[in-house]
Amino acid sequence: MNILKLNKSGALLALTLAAGLAMAPVYADDMTKGCEHQHWDGEHRQAFFEQHQKELHDKLVLTANQEPAWKVFVEKTKPREQPDGMHQASEWAKLKTPERLDLMLSKMKEHEQQLEIHAQATKEFYKQLTPAQQTIFDASFQHKMHEHKHP
Repeated sequence: MNILKLNKSGALLALTLAAGLAMAPVYADDMTKGCEHQHWDGEHRQAFFEQHQKELHDKLVLTANQEPAWKVFVEKTKPREQPDGMHQASEWAKLKTPERLDLMLSKMKEHEQQLEIHAQATKEFYKQLTPAQQTIFDASFQHKMHEHKHP
């Protein structure tokens, strides 16, 4: 059964990647003219993160003993700068399909590594919280995961 699930997951991933690759040239011109997500680059992304962290910090009402753990958590979960090169559709369109797939796999592996760091930092910080603070954190994280929308 697990092999069947894995094969279905693999097939779904392949279909998703293929659809994305097929559509990239179609949207290349539109993406280079004014990507809707450009505002998430640099300072806007950082400002969103800082605002979210400030709100969470205020809600948690951390003790002096919890502050060092908070600082480690924030440092390890802050957004990382992303190189602009492959975010440009014009650069993406220059690649051959196998090169695009290799790049996509490479980016997925990088994101997985960052998620592992993020998850570990979150778990370590979470252990420092009281049950009441954990409830607040859970509600905040759920909101972030389900209701986060680009402005």
